[in-house]
Amino acid sequence: MENLKDLLVEELKDIYSAEKQIVKALPKMIKGADSSELKAALTDHLEVTKEHVTRLDEAFSHVEQKPKAKHCKGMEGLLIEGAECLESGEAGPLRDLQIIGAAQRVEHYEMAAYGAARTMAEHLQLTEVVDLLSQTFDEEQEADHKLTDLAEALYGEVAGGTSADMASVEDDEMDDTDASAAVPVPASTKRKGAMASGRS
Repeated sequence: MENLKDLLVEELKDIYSAEKQIVKALPKMIKGADSSELKAALTDHLEVTKEHVTRLDEAFSHVEQKPKAKHCKGMEGLLIEGAECLESGEAGPLRDLQIIGAAQRVEHYEMAAYGAARTMAEHLQLTEVVDLLSQTFDEEQEADHKLTDLAEALYGEVAGGTSADMASVEDDEMDDTDASAAVPVPASTKRKGAMASGRS
């Protein structure tokens, strides 16, 4: 690399690789999700990610380069971690929360990458590239917010189950208290009480 434009091109190659890896990984995450809302959100984002790849093709043309991917090891690591949660535990709210956490790590990585590339393009006064990268950045941010909303709903569901369990334990404790109160008082204790009452 000799200048800022070269650095921008390298950044675009890295992002290009990251987006293509995500396109391949999302179908597995969609299949592993249990919540219909999460499946729908991931499915929608898969289509949006394909648009991101097309948008990058256009960005490359504005810097007079052919679209080319430089393997993104950072995204590879994030996606490997995300795949691990699909192999552990059963489908349900807890695994959905794991999937959301993995997906949000990916979104945050992308936002950082797109943000850096956009800043480079701004300094190079590449208006068309700035617009393309900004549009994708906004969509990644929107996806992150949507995942947060889905997670909040799932946390409520999981926490609700915990509250129900605690209520059940408390009911059992109350039953034990009632049972102890119903234990018969020995006759000798009753007589002592009656004698004490007579002396007064």
